[in-house]
Amino acid sequence: MTFAPAKLTALGAFWVAQGGVNLGIVGDTAHAARGVSYHLGAGQLLPDAYSAQTTRDRAGLTNAASAIDLGKLGGSLPQLRAFSTWLVAQARANVPGTSDLREIIWSPDGVRVLRWDRERGHASEPRTGEADDSHRTHTHISFYRDSEARAKVALFRPFFEEADMLAITDRTAVTVDIPVGRQLYALDGKTPVVKVSNVVGALSPFSSGTNRAVYITTGGVLQLLLARTADCVIHPLPATDCAPLVAAATEPLKVQLSVASARLAAIKTAGGF
Repeated sequence: MTFAPAKLTALGAFWVAQGGVNLGIVGDTAHAARGVSYHLGAGQLLPDAYSAQTTRDRAGLTNAASAIDLGKLGGSLPQLRAFSTWLVAQARANVPGTSDLREIIWSPDGVRVLRWDRERGHASEPRTGEADDSHRTHTHISFYRDSEARAKVALFRPFFEEADMLAITDRTAVTVDIPVGRQLYALDGKTPVVKVSNVVGALSPFSSGTNRAVYITTGGVLQLLLARTADCVIHPLPATDCAPLVAAATEPLKVQLSVASARLAAIKTAGGF
């Protein structure tokens, strides 16, 4: 029979300790009936199960389950979506520690269901049409089966580490235009990230000193970056109800601050400063 291995159980316990709901590791009767899932061990899988076809999965195949389903975080589906979007971004960037991730199935907005699959390449685009709508309210994470004995908590931990928060000096949300060629920076305000090609009407949720925080999509990934306020043409938001626009900014903000915190922690650990 399928069992929940120790390292995956520890990951589930960590998730719960952060305020998340652990929906399970070992597959239920519906999983068992289909016989293909990473929630099942060798004894319950069909011979052609996709979860036992890669070299890594065949090498590590035991009766252990190799997936976890995550529910609400902090009582909130938006927080689950923020975490899931962050984790996919980590995996697509091939951040150290993400190589054991086989697939992530989640919803970034409660409507679309996306699946990222490392077998298509770590930087590959997530795709629709590969999982059912139950993933609008939970996130499925599969690990390669040869990772059964490897610790997994460090994969989640950076998201929850306390961020070195930016000094927010003005919380007035605006939109900004930024001329071609202007430099954008990471949240430390010092590290150059990209020079803009054409930014018109980008959402800027706040100011930090002489910078404006701006949402920019680069390489297909939404990022919160800093632009020098002097480089920005600022437009007030319309007087009509802009709450949905501002609310849409709140969710990815936590993601980006968490990523920045993880990067700063890594630099400190390496003795960078």
